[in-house]
Amino acid sequence: MDKQELKRIICDTIDSHRDKIIGIGKKVLMNPELGFKEFKTAETVKEIFSKLGLDYKDKLALTGVKAYLRGKNSRTKVAVMGEMDAVLCPMHPYADSGTGAAHSCGHNAQIAAMLGAAIGFVKSGSKEYLDGDVVFMAVPAEEFVELEYRERLK
Repeated sequence: MDKQELKRIICDTIDSHRDKIIGIGKKVLMNPELGFKEFKTAETVKEIFSKLGLDYKDKLALTGVKAYLRGKNSRTKVAVMGEMDAVLCPMHPYADSGTGAAHSCGHNAQIAAMLGAAIGFVKSGSKEYLDGDVVFMAVPAEEFVELEYRERLK
């Protein structure tokens, strides 16, 4: 199979799971969490990884999750990442009423895109054609908020 055909199959697989992927993004949007507190988001990510049969490591930097799709060879690795944390934006229509956290940063879409890529690669059966590994990463605490809380974590 050539590269263009493989790409088409993966993209078609992603398209066929469109509603599920959009649903993931909406779920994360409706459950915004600030950095190093992304426990619900991490659980969502782990649930999808588990359903896909991907081995993962969790609790990386407290809430981070990383899964591996091993290709036929592991000569190289490519990472697909999505950030999990929200920002403080209490006036946002989907802000958490208790914390003021909201995904006005778009990280809900990043997580959905990263998981959508995982769905596409796994469900398309592409790994037998890959000359390397794909690493899917849900990354915590990218936003620069709650600095006093972060200081206490050290």
